[in-house]
Amino acid sequence: MAAGRIAHNALASLLGALALALAGACASWARDRPCADPAGVSKQAADFVTAVVRQAPAVVTVLAEGSDANAADRWALSPWNSGRASATGFIIDTEGQVLTSAHVVSGAQTLSVELGGQRRLPADLVGLDRRTDIAVLKIGAANLPVAAIGSSARLCAGEWVAALGSPFGFDQSLTAGVVSANPRFLPGGSGVPLIQTDVALNPGSSGSPLFNERGEVVGVNSMAYSPDGGYRGLSFALPIDTAMRVVAELRSAGHVTRGQIGARTQAMTLDLAPAFGLDSASGALIVRVDPGSPAAAAGLRSGDVIVGIDGSTPMAHAEIQDRVAGARPGSGLTLSIWRRKAAMAVKVVVAESAPDLPKRAVASASHEVRLGLELFERTGKGAGGLLEPGLYVRSASGAAHRAGLRFGDLILAVNDVRVDGLTDLDAALASVADGETVALLVRRGAITSYVPVAPAVGLAH
Repeated sequence: MAAGRIAHNALASLLGALALALAGACASWARDRPCADPAGVSKQAADFVTAVVRQAPAVVTVLAEGSDANAADRWALSPWNSGRASATGFIIDTEGQVLTSAHVVSGAQTLSVELGGQRRLPADLVGLDRRTDIAVLKIGAANLPVAAIGSSARLCAGEWVAALGSPFGFDQSLTAGVVSANPRFLPGGSGVPLIQTDVALNPGSSGSPLFNERGEVVGVNSMAYSPDGGYRGLSFALPIDTAMRVVAELRSAGHVTRGQIGARTQAMTLDLAPAFGLDSASGALIVRVDPGSPAAAAGLRSGDVIVGIDGSTPMAHAEIQDRVAGARPGSGLTLSIWRRKAAMAVKVVVAESAPDLPKRAVASASHEVRLGLELFERTGKGAGGLLEPGLYVRSASGAAHRAGLRFGDLILAVNDVRVDGLTDLDAALASVADGETVALLVRRGAITSYVPVAPAVGLAH
């Protein structure tokens, strides 16, 4: 009990010191200036925060229009459903390559990167890998600050780590915690080893760098476990060593080459093990063999249990998945198989998995070339006095829909020009060039806000 209290008190003290250090941080940290030296903060905490904050200029916000990302990665606190997914990323070379999360940028129609909240640049997708949730983007800029890349190989449970990201669009947000386990394989996962931490992650934190106490990137934050979307102290990051191997292949080939043998498997469990004559829950239980696959050619079948590879036994299901995926296509593996309560060795030749190529969303041509607003004028009070005079949205599609406009929104101005009806609106838009973004001043209920809408090439009304 005493040891537990001491550990808890030490943890609480360092967390408190980190909070004080952050409170005293300079507002201009984006210019690579360290924190101020607040009184009462331990040198350990101050050094930790300073090391991380110095990396802030290399951390960026990634915006994806029309992304496949689910609603949890959207700007949940914005009153406008912008149709835009956001994530975090970090710059990995001076010529503008950015590492971020694949699940946010997958299928996006357009991508952009915000640098320190000061510049927004269009981005191209170099490549992505859904298995590790890694994507590489390229922006048109040079001489950029680059994140310091460390190593995750010796990262141990109990070490302090921090994340710097853009949760809910609040850029340069820092959270800290400790490594809970390394590696951690998720049940039902793809066999990718992860770093488990208790660092707070929220929507928009995907793709953020995980730093060690020296300010080096040791992981790429990918997901948080939560039954209700809230923070529960279970966060997961891809080890940076794995991430950079993926980056190297994406840079050179645009995709990652992996091995496969054509056998679908599930994890052996304590409940299933007795039925197969096993006394442990290790191994991969084959549930299907694809016709014409290497597994079929080797004589493997449903009900076989792969308990090891190349003499390494026993192996967990995730370890077997990772070993097969990492094998070079054309190479051979010797599988240790348990079949009908007897051990046997089976040789199999590894085939190449289908490449994980980027997917682009296909948008309607009319949505791309028009603003997509159908409007109506209200010249007097509506029934029951519910509507004041003005210009209202009847329906929104294309750019207007992506900007979050919807039925009943009241259009008050275009850029800085007030509009009271369709004639005013047409006159205001006449000075806007095709493809140029317009800022519409919109009232929805008690909220009035400017909403950027692009491209501004015409109206249907």
